[in-house]
Amino acid sequence: MAEGKRTVADLTTAALPTLSRAERQVGRVLLGDYPSAGLSTAAGLAQEARVSPPTVLRFAQSLGFTGFPDLQRALREELRLRSSGPINRVDDEVVAGGSARETVLHFARAQSERAVDSLGRIPESSWDAAVSALSDPGKRIVLAGGRFSYLLAYHLGLHLEQLRPGVRMINDPDGRDLGTVLDLGRRDVVVLFDFHRYQRSASDLATAAQRRGATLVLVTDSLACPIAPRADVVLDVTSDAGQTFQSMSAAFLLTEQLLTLVVDRMGEPALTRLALWDRSRDAEVLP
Repeated sequence: MAEGKRTVADLTTAALPTLSRAERQVGRVLLGDYPSAGLSTAAGLAQEARVSPPTVLRFAQSLGFTGFPDLQRALREELRLRSSGPINRVDDEVVAGGSARETVLHFARAQSERAVDSLGRIPESSWDAAVSALSDPGKRIVLAGGRFSYLLAYHLGLHLEQLRPGVRMINDPDGRDLGTVLDLGRRDVVVLFDFHRYQRSASDLATAAQRRGATLVLVTDSLACPIAPRADVVLDVTSDAGQTFQSMSAAFLLTEQLLTLVVDRMGEPALTRLALWDRSRDAEVLP
């Protein structure tokens, strides 16, 4: 997508509260099988949503498209771009004639604005559900991620274990961490990070968590992530940096703000554990 351009999923999520009941049904069906549901015929999507074909047309227009074919063109463009790796995102338009400092500040400001904007689009209910899951002392927390996004899982996990017991980070669910996966149950919360390009290993872990009744919290960069329809909670933030490589800065901001909310929700038990943790490390930390 062009810099700052929102996906059809983003537009649908933002518009849901303002749509008619019938149009909301179309939106939910689209998000539930994204983007495949939107690539069928208008009649097919209408049948899935149990509405009339004209409702599908009104839904597309409510999102700002001229009609359903225009919406489908946007979906096909998303798919084309999703299939490309970093080499296809090389940006030849680095700040012309600018110094390294000017270039860094130019991209950093734009990236920061995108990050904050994407955090603001996460529904309040999703924030609350995620914080409740992470703060429940009766739940075990298992965190995992993909090739790069495991860094986010470990960042969140290393902080969470200072606030509460029962935190486990894994990065080899089919190998040395297989026991943890096999032991998943209804008292577990799996926090899974999966960013484009989405990985089969993440999908397999989500399937295992779902089969065993664990709560699945997904952190991703788009509701088009294949795991999104199966997750109990979805927190989606931008990974668009307008540069060659995607960015995890918005996701790091998200994990840091989640930690603040967890401390506030847990209260004294979290602060007590944090104090004990710090005291135990006194001998290790240099003055």
